[in-house]
Amino acid sequence: MKCPACKRMLREKTAGDITLDMCYGGCGGVWFDANELDHVSPRAAGALHSIWQLASRADDSNAPRECPRCPEQVLDRKWFSDSLKVEIDQCPKCGGIWLDDGEFTKIHEEIKRGRAKSPPWALAMDEALTFIEDHPGES
Repeated sequence: MKCPACKRMLREKTAGDITLDMCYGGCGGVWFDANELDHVSPRAAGALHSIWQLASRADDSNAPRECPRCPEQVLDRKWFSDSLKVEIDQCPKCGGIWLDDGEFTKIHEEIKRGRAKSPPWALAMDEALTFIEDHPGES
C-alpha cells in the first residue's frame, strides 16, 4: 500500500497488540483500518507515542490523498472537532483513517482539554493515553 501523504510504501508495524500500516522512514503517518482505533490499548498507545518520536519527512499536505486500501478513492479531509485544530483524513468507502505525524497526540490533547466531542475511537485512544500518563513504564 502507498502512503496517502508522501506516496512511499507503507510498512506494517506492530504497536502493542495491533498491527498498523505506517509510513516508516517517510512522513511518519499511520493508516488505521476501519474500527482499529476503537481497539487501541494502553500498550498500543505507548508504542504509537514511541513511533511518532522518530524523525519524519515532510509531505504535501494540500494535495488530494488517495486511500491506501481503496484504489482511486480520495480521502475526505475533515476537522476532528469544532476547535479546528486537527484535520484528519477518512475514506468514505472503507472507513479507514489516516493520521499524520503527531495527530494522535494532538487529538488526545483536545479530548483532555474538553474541546472535542469525541467519536468512540478517539475516546478509546484517550483512555489508553491517560493510562500511560498515569502509569509510566506499565504500558
